Amino acid sequence: MEKVRKHSPLLVLGLLLLGVCMRMPITSIPSVIKEIAQTFSVAPTSLGILTTIPLLCFGLLSSVVSATAQRIGNELTIAIAMALMFIGSYLRIISFPLLMVGTVLVGVAITCINVLLPAIITDKFPARIGSITGMYNTAMTLFAAIGAYAITPITHQSSWQTAVILISLIALISAIVWLPNLKYNEHAVAGQEADRGTNMWKQLNAWWLLLFFGFQCFVFYSVVAWLPTIAMSAGLSSDQASLIAGLLQLFALPFAFAVPVIAARMTNRQPIMLAAGISAMAGTIMMFFPVNSFAYFCVVALLLGAGSTTTFVLAMTLFGLKTKSAADTRNLSGMVQSIGYLIAALGPVIVGNLNAQTHSWFASVVVILAAAFLFTLFGMLAERHQYI
Repeated sequence: MEKVRKHSPLLVLGLLLLGVCMRMPITSIPSVIKEIAQTFSVAPTSLGILTTIPLLCFGLLSSVVSATAQRIGNELTIAIAMALMFIGSYLRIISFPLLMVGTVLVGVAITCINVLLPAIITDKFPARIGSITGMYNTAMTLFAAIGAYAITPITHQSSWQTAVILISLIALISAIVWLPNLKYNEHAVAGQEADRGTNMWKQLNAWWLLLFFGFQCFVFYSVVAWLPTIAMSAGLSSDQASLIAGLLQLFALPFAFAVPVIAARMTNRQPIMLAAGISAMAGTIMMFFPVNSFAYFCVVALLLGAGSTTTFVLAMTLFGLKTKSAADTRNLSGMVQSIGYLIAALGPVIVGNLNAQTHSWFASVVVILAAAFLFTLFGMLAERHQYI
């Protein structure tokens, strides 16, 4: 695992561009939901599914992606995924049915990136797992924030369709930059036994990591979906609430890069798990109090952004750090993200429904706090052993 394997000179740039495409096609859309609904003459509430569809893809298809990549190779699977992302992203501007189809294709593409990037990094950069993971996580977090913020002024100056076309072009450029990596694609050859790796479904420590990942994503997607609304219910303006949503991503940037680098130098990451859990729980507890203060919610965004980003990038880094081969990394990544994202998909739905039924955010915040406690507990359990 110490030797760096041959790869394209454009591999690192390709990984960074994949990071750019991991969240931006999803996180940018909620900011222009009203405009999309108006274009297709549908109720804005009917478009809430646009954030749920990718999460369901992540959950239902992660294991399928792992099995597919085993047969045709990681690099080729990513190339196909980027083609699907470009097509799917562009389809979203044509009609309401194609908006749904395109969102599914984007979800499938991001699932491939989610599962296979840790395996590619483990395979090609076994001695640089932390730094390379930190770079693509930084790209992912930065452009998620840029996409969520920039799509609104672009829409005001032109149209939401123009903004989505720009996102589609970024996916196309990423696909083109990735093409040289196909020269180094490795897959199972007829007559040879493929390296299937360890069956992670039978490993208890893998299950602890799965539950850690699932509940930290539950917290993250619940907060992304509802923090602006919670802020407005406390008295903040819509512009201030939108800025809080952007700051949630912006505050996450230092942690997106630093945490993987630090984690790679440690054999036991329980202190990081505990610090992230405390940060997320503190930010959640602050949401119990409807303080009409922009500065107050900036602190909430800082604590939640630090906690949720630390746990996400830590999980993505642990796929490589807790395994001893690219096949095991791919298997662990696919297994954890399959059920993990299904748990995550429940978050925004449960939190929103509790608010609708109780006409208060108290019960919703209790659920987020419980999920934050659970991911801290399961993270500590997952770190009792160095390897799966």
